[in-house]
Amino acid sequence: MGETSSNPRGRSYTLLTIVLLVTGVCILGFLQPQPSDTAPTSDSPALSSPPTVTRLPKPLRREGDRVEWGIYQIYWGAERFEHFLDITLKKFSSQPGYVMFYRDLGRPFPARAVKVIRERGATPSISLELWQWHQQSTKFLPAINEGKLDEFFETWARDAKAEGGTVLLRFGFEFNGEWFSWSGDPAAFVSAWRRAHDIFKRVGADNVKWVWAPNITSVPDTPDNNMHRYYPGDAYVDWVGVDGYNWGDHYDEWHRWQTCQDVFEKVLAEFDRRYAGKPVMLSEFGSVEDTPGRKARWVHEAFKWLSSSTRVSAVIWFNLDKRREGEHDWRIDSSPESLAAFNKTFAKPSTPASPK
Repeated sequence: MGETSSNPRGRSYTLLTIVLLVTGVCILGFLQPQPSDTAPTSDSPALSSPPTVTRLPKPLRREGDRVEWGIYQIYWGAERFEHFLDITLKKFSSQPGYVMFYRDLGRPFPARAVKVIRERGATPSISLELWQWHQQSTKFLPAINEGKLDEFFETWARDAKAEGGTVLLRFGFEFNGEWFSWSGDPAAFVSAWRRAHDIFKRVGADNVKWVWAPNITSVPDTPDNNMHRYYPGDAYVDWVGVDGYNWGDHYDEWHRWQTCQDVFEKVLAEFDRRYAGKPVMLSEFGSVEDTPGRKARWVHEAFKWLSSSTRVSAVIWFNLDKRREGEHDWRIDSSPESLAAFNKTFAKPSTPASPK
C-alpha cells in the first residue's frame, strides 16, 4: 500500500488511465545512485498459461510454532524513521520480527534504516517500487530489461552484502494491480526480476531474500493478468507473500466486511498447491475499525485462524493512517481495543520454555 498515493490501490475496479510522461531527460541519468546517508527457464508462468500444480503443501511452520509478526513503518529519512519507529514499538508487548518500509528506484541502499531495524531485533523488509516518485507513470521495466539499471542494482547488492544480515527484498510488489506502472506485462516483469536477481547473485548478496508478493485480487481480473503469470520461478523466489485488507462495508460498492479468512483463504490454498516448498507471509494486511470493538474481534479471529489453519509463517501489518488520502486508518492502535487485541495475540510475549 503506497505511502502518499490517494489511489485506493485498485480495490475498486474502475480502470486507471496511465499517462506516459514525455521527458527530454534520459532515464539512465535519473537512475544513477544518489549520494546520502540462473538462467531463465522455458516454462516461465509469464510466457504460458498458469500451470496446474498437484504437489501437496509442505508445512514450513511447524505445528505449535508462533506466527511471526511485523509492521510497516513509513520512511521519511533515516533519522525520522528511527524516531518514529521507536515511538511505535513502545506500544507493543513484544518486539516485532520484521519491519517493512518502501524505497523507490534511484535511491541508495538504506543501510542506516536497515541497521536501526536490526538493532531492535527485527529483520528488515524493503519493498522496492519500480518507479521514481517524480515519474510514477513512467514504465521502468523496459529500462531494467535493457540494462540501464544494472549499476543501480549492483550498488544495492554490494551494499546489502556488506551489511551482512538477512534482508527481505519485496521487488515490484502488487504487480497485478493497475495502480502501479510496472503492472500489466508479466513477461517483462519476470525478465526484470530475473535480471536484478542474477545481479545480486553474481555480486554474492545471498543474504538478500526475495519476496514475491501479488495483490490479493488482480486488477484487471483477466487471464492475462493472473497473478501467477508474474511468478519468476522457484529458483528466483525465497518467500511467497500476498497483500490484502478488510475494507469494510462502507468504502465503496465493491467491498464488504471480511474476516481475515474471507480475504486470504482462497489465495493461500492456491499457494499451497503451487508453491508448497516456499515459506508464506501476509506481506501487507490490516482491517478497518468500523463499529467499536469490531476491529479487535477481527484481530483475535485472524490470529486464531492463521495460527491453527494455515502454514503462514509471518504477517506484516500495514501500520499507517491513510484517511487523508481517502482510505482508512489502518494503524494497529486505531482504537485502544484493537491495540489490546493485537498485544494479546500476535504481539503476545512468548512463554519461556520450562527447564527440563
